[in-house]
Amino acid sequence: MGASSSKLSFKQSVFRLFEEPNIPPTDPFWAQFWEVPESADDIFALFSSSDVRRTRDAALLNLEHLLVSAISRLVYLLRHSQIHYVPTQQPWQPDSAHSSRSTESADDPGEQPLSAARATKETLNCMRIITRVMPFIYEKPELADWQHDLFWGADSGGGEDSIPGTEEGDDADDRPLGAALLDTLTDFLFLPGFAIPLAQGLPTTVAYVIWETGIGSTTPIGTTNQFESNKIETLKTLLAVVSQAMYYPAYVLPIQGIRFTSYLVCNPDKRAVLGMLCSLLNTTMKYNPGWRLPYNHVVFSDPRQLLVTYALQLLIVLATYSVPEDENLAALGIHVSDEADGSATPTVQMLQNAARKHQKNWYRFYLARLHRIQDLQFLADGMSRLLNQPMQAGASYLPGSQKQVEWAPELVMLFWELIRHNSRFRNYIISSDRIHDFVVLFLYYAHTFRLDVSRVGLVRLCVYVLQTISCDSVFSVRLNKSFDSHHALPSSMRISGWDSFSAGSGGTYADYLLLSIYSLITTSKGRLSALYPSLLDIQINLSPHIVNIGWLTCTRLIHLFSTLTTTSFVVANESNHVLADKLLLAMNGMISNNNHQANANLLYMIMRARRLFEAFRDLTFERCMEDVRLQRRSAGVAGATDRKDDVVIIFNADEAADVPSGADGLPDYGGNIGKGKGKASAESDGSKESSTSIRQSSEDGEPFKPTQSWFDSWHSKLHLNIILHLLDVLPTHIPRLNMVPLLPSASSSATTSPTRRARNESPARDAEILAALRHLDDEAVLPESYAREFHEPIAFEWTVAAKGWYYSVLWSAIFIMHEVVGSETTSGIASVTGVAGGAVNGGVSAMGVWRGTKVVLFRVQETKAAGPSLLRPRGAVDAVAKSVLDRLSGGPNQAQQSS
Repeated sequence: MGASSSKLSFKQSVFRLFEEPNIPPTDPFWAQFWEVPESADDIFALFSSSDVRRTRDAALLNLEHLLVSAISRLVYLLRHSQIHYVPTQQPWQPDSAHSSRSTESADDPGEQPLSAARATKETLNCMRIITRVMPFIYEKPELADWQHDLFWGADSGGGEDSIPGTEEGDDADDRPLGAALLDTLTDFLFLPGFAIPLAQGLPTTVAYVIWETGIGSTTPIGTTNQFESNKIETLKTLLAVVSQAMYYPAYVLPIQGIRFTSYLVCNPDKRAVLGMLCSLLNTTMKYNPGWRLPYNHVVFSDPRQLLVTYALQLLIVLATYSVPEDENLAALGIHVSDEADGSATPTVQMLQNAARKHQKNWYRFYLARLHRIQDLQFLADGMSRLLNQPMQAGASYLPGSQKQVEWAPELVMLFWELIRHNSRFRNYIISSDRIHDFVVLFLYYAHTFRLDVSRVGLVRLCVYVLQTISCDSVFSVRLNKSFDSHHALPSSMRISGWDSFSAGSGGTYADYLLLSIYSLITTSKGRLSALYPSLLDIQINLSPHIVNIGWLTCTRLIHLFSTLTTTSFVVANESNHVLADKLLLAMNGMISNNNHQANANLLYMIMRARRLFEAFRDLTFERCMEDVRLQRRSAGVAGATDRKDDVVIIFNADEAADVPSGADGLPDYGGNIGKGKGKASAESDGSKESSTSIRQSSEDGEPFKPTQSWFDSWHSKLHLNIILHLLDVLPTHIPRLNMVPLLPSASSSATTSPTRRARNESPARDAEILAALRHLDDEAVLPESYAREFHEPIAFEWTVAAKGWYYSVLWSAIFIMHEVVGSETTSGIASVTGVAGGAVNGGVSAMGVWRGTKVVLFRVQETKAAGPSLLRPRGAVDAVAKSVLDRLSGGPNQAQQSS
């Protein structure tokens, strides 16, 4: 559609869609939607969002006919693929060695065979029409019944009856229209001549061969730029079809579910599921961004990266989806045998009946069954390489010289799914040294983006994954390994004072993890307050198993306790006291269970900080309120914010809405899962230089007013018994402890740098006391009830709210990535080469699939984009050219006239 006349003709056809109410489905008018456009940009630009909405609101029947016609044309092109996609018409005999879906290739004398290029063009245009229309159907909740009747109703059909030129002799297709659409799109991903090459020995119909070598395949099949471009378009259409999740609230989505996604994951066709799963996994895990020439990404685009992006996103959408319990699989066109096993026991028959009613997610099922060591190593290597790339690119001496891949949320989700559902992968990772690398990577992302509201979802993912693996005792024990590569970390990830205090006494990965948790809490300026409970739960899970804690780690644990027990912080929120109690539980675990000998450094620090623990024991409600009044009076204003070592303490949450008060909804992880504010931005193309951002927020409640009854309900239940017992008993066994100088009071301790205190009061002077602590008799120090105190690991709780948050993080990442792809395909010299071999049918549309739609799962906010820069040469060149032209022509108006 390069000529202006053809574009004008297509635009007039778009006008006819909403101006003429009922165009017959057999009218040849519909064929021009897949015959005329030459690229995705033609469809997205000429069939604008306002045109789609006008057609939807004024002529819904025409929109229905357009969708049915496009889907039916796809079904027809697939069924007759041997005519249109195979260059030579030679008879083919089925080969039982290759799995393929039977497609009929009826010789139709009335239908002239299309060239491969023409068939590919029509196929892609049908997909583009579906991609363009579906989000605007989803955004209008009033169309829910219409949508169900169209795609999944009893009268819907995925046949070719509505297409002119099809023969009546073709077999009827009794599948629902939605099932026919998904099956057809899946088959096109494995169609020779369209997505995979025609090779000797392979069938010319749909062949579920794996795209890349790796899991399930050792023989490469090869590919071309055109095949990869076709895969990108097909994957993009699949994502658009299952993107209805964006238009449900987070609290509804896990319960309601998405019918299209349910059909994909519950489809029992093993060949299709395994072919898709292995192809998506191998495509993602084999990608190696590697080292490129500096600033190479500014000049040239990487088409492979776009394919990997869509493959990874679809993989995570399928693997993380939970099928609703009341999903009716029969209504989706999935038929499960009703025959019962007569020889089975009644219990087994009951389980079989339940399995028939509630099908499993087959993608998750087969992902959990991966067990070969080479496959597990393949997954670990791929995820580690891709997660490492941003850290390596950021450490370059030339800023911005290497493009960073932005797949961290999806990769962390994939890792989480594997350790949750695949016990063999979890055991492989934890029993090897690879787990140390992943711990450092998760801490890198959490630390790097702790102050970035646009990446709060990624930070939470990293923390929750660490909480999940911390429940494994083997993992906790393996953290006692010495951390010798601290010097190789980026400067932002190195712990101040590590070389002087931790490495000298054998700093371990446990030391690094505990110090990183301290840093996340004390330097996040309150933006991670909803994560404080999970960070402290990690310490509780690790505490019974970690030994030889370094001196610097012990010092900062005591410093964190002094901050969390500050009276103004305790009464600032109804649940803030739980944070101090969680830290007490962690320290109890480190010194009980016969660990007090191995953790003599911590025991010694507790003895020196006895004033903190005694003060917390003797704390009264009157003392708390008096301290708050004095502090507010000294600050001069009510609702002041008290910052101590970057820990933000809020007295009045309403007056500091940007910084959530500590530990909102602490007892229920699902309750606070979506709290705080998240924001993600992406550049967009077009005449308006703007950007898009995502915000997840919740309404702030009334300010908390502490009472005496509230104080009494928790103060007497604090886990202080073990530490207070040790404070009384240890001086009797080691009299020299009575002569050890105590640490300052809580107020002065909280304002003194822990590194400075560690330097001024080194434990080397007290080597004899530490040696005595390491040789204490267990029974003499702790009674049996204290010595064996053990708490069950605190795991992440998957509530409905947690699942809703999980989906929102995934789909917001997909939304933003599509906006970034759209901006990059039209920016800089990279647009000359195109994306995914842009010369093939115009490449991929530069416009976001969901741009301009009313997303409900997260909030989209328009913000001002950054100006031209060296990394955006098109903007810089345009700005200079415009300035020169204006000066030569005497102003912008004259410049326009001369041009």
